[in-house]
Amino acid sequence: MSIKSLLQLILFFLIVLILGGIYFLYFYSGPNKKLFISNNTIENIKSNSFNSENTNDQEILGDKIINENQNSNNNLESKSSDNETENSFETKNKINKNSKGLNKETEQIKNLTKEIEYITTNENGDTFKILAKYGKTSLNNNNILNLDDVNGIVSSVNRSDILISSDNANYNYTNQNSKFYNNVKINYETKEITCNNFDVNISENIAVAYNNVIVKDSKSIMKAQVITLDIITKNITINSNDKIKIFKNNGTN
Repeated sequence: MSIKSLLQLILFFLIVLILGGIYFLYFYSGPNKKLFISNNTIENIKSNSFNSENTNDQEILGDKIINENQNSNNNLESKSSDNETENSFETKNKINKNSKGLNKETEQIKNLTKEIEYITTNENGDTFKILAKYGKTSLNNNNILNLDDVNGIVSSVNRSDILISSDNANYNYTNQNSKFYNNVKINYETKEITCNNFDVNISENIAVAYNNVIVKDSKSIMKAQVITLDIITKNITINSNDKIKIFKNNGTN
């Protein structure tokens, strides 16, 4: 074999090798590249699918949380509304009670009268005068006048006057009878009577003192539970069932 033929053979193999390399590099490696691209595509699809599922789960979970929050808010609003209703009902009751109390006080103020004077005369010409700084009609009985800071005078034709004073009294329009109470004091002639209650009955011309009765004159002090005073004669009758205590008026018992 000549050198020329050998060089040609070597050149031929080089050309074949180059062509083979080009083929394997650009044409035969195509399926691997496609497979790689395909694998990447599958991975992307899986990833997108997973992300989509997560997004759907998150949306469902979010909707569930929102619904629970809305239900919770609705329950709170319902409880708040119930509490407001109860508070409103209680407030209305308080307002009604206060309104009734104010109406009662207003009515009492409207009924209040100052500088009261009543005079009654019987068949014998005896007169009974009652005076008070303040008075108002009783809410329980329109025929009763409730008096404060009271003074009374019983004047007889042939006898001295009987003077009465007390913190309070009830005067009856119908029969002109009076009931004095609280710090009652009666003075006539030389006698002074103190007691808790003193009822004057004009129609029967008698007066009854009761509860812690003390009768004083210049000579003696008498303690009793109940005594009756004749308005005309000024005679005293002791009606107490308890023992009567009589002392000399010298400060000793």
